[in-house]
Amino acid sequence: MSYRNGVTLSLVSLALTCVLFACQSSAQQAPAYKESPFCVKALDKPFCNEVVKAANTWQEAITGVLSETIMQIKLAEPIMANMLAKLPPTTDQKLKNKIGKGCKESYNDALETLKEVEELLKTGDKTKSANIKISAAMTRLDDCKGEFKKTPMPAEFATFYQGSKKLLSTCLAVERTRPDLLS
Repeated sequence: MSYRNGVTLSLVSLALTCVLFACQSSAQQAPAYKESPFCVKALDKPFCNEVVKAANTWQEAITGVLSETIMQIKLAEPIMANMLAKLPPTTDQKLKNKIGKGCKESYNDALETLKEVEELLKTGDKTKSANIKISAAMTRLDDCKGEFKKTPMPAEFATFYQGSKKLLSTCLAVERTRPDLLS
């Protein structure tokens, strides 16, 4: 009798495990959002889908995410002024100046590069260099992060930096779904 109960318990346990795994895999297969065709290459698909949700064409999608990114990057200067004030009081003034100058140059360069991308896209980007320029803008933001080798990046600025990088990553993902690149 105890052998039969043990077998029954094992079979019930096995059945429950199978049901749980089946439920988990079907939940993973069906996203809770409608995935945009412009976000198939995005690392953070829900974020990308939110940013491009109003877009019906690739041009609308890339223009929308690029505009969002440019608006974010434009916020850098006032945020950096606040960031410098939040560095530890023990931070050397020369280091603070170096960080401020380096990050300001990095964000300004990134902004100028993104404006170039905007112009390229308006004219059809026949040289297909938007991708390279977006990657260059990401590198410039990393240059700012590199300024914080000797002191920690303040939390508020770290959040801003990560948000900027996320938007740039989304720009790259959408750009990579460009119809003439996929053909």
